[in-house]
Amino acid sequence: MGRLRVKKKEATIPFRETLAYRMFLLTGSVILLLIALYMSVRALSSGTTSLIASAVSGIAAAFAVFYNLNHLRDARIPQRTLKRMKRR
Repeated sequence: MGRLRVKKKEATIPFRETLAYRMFLLTGSVILLLIALYMSVRALSSGTTSLIASAVSGIAAAFAVFYNLNHLRDARIPQRTLKRMKRR
């Protein structure tokens, strides 16, 4: 029986740099955008103050969606996953 090879462990990636974390942020931003749009539609019939507040929050949520989409490209993917994707 030959000598057993010790496999080198892959370097761990911090969770905040992974694709899953970035997708969580994007999902949260989309949910906030949908809630803000719902609130602005409901505020159409009531006063202008609530309409302005919901419109501002909707604009901020839309900015968050595009910001998170932009940073989704910077997410790091483990080497093992990349090798599996190349084989298929």
